Amino acid sequence: MEEQIITVTIRTKGEKCEMSDEEIRAWYLSHIAGLFDPAYGTPEICVELKRKTV
Repeated sequence: MEEQIITVTIRTKGEKCEMSDEEIRAWYLSHIAGLFDPAYGTPEICVELKRKTV
């Protein structure tokens, strides 16, 4: 067995997103999890969200 750690950083710019932090996390969790083949195990996915006004 092998542990694999994949880090993904997503940065967006534009209008303020009206989704709550939880809605954003849920969206990424559902969409990223769908990329993994169940044959390789269920991924443990952590979504960290930081908001900054520029």
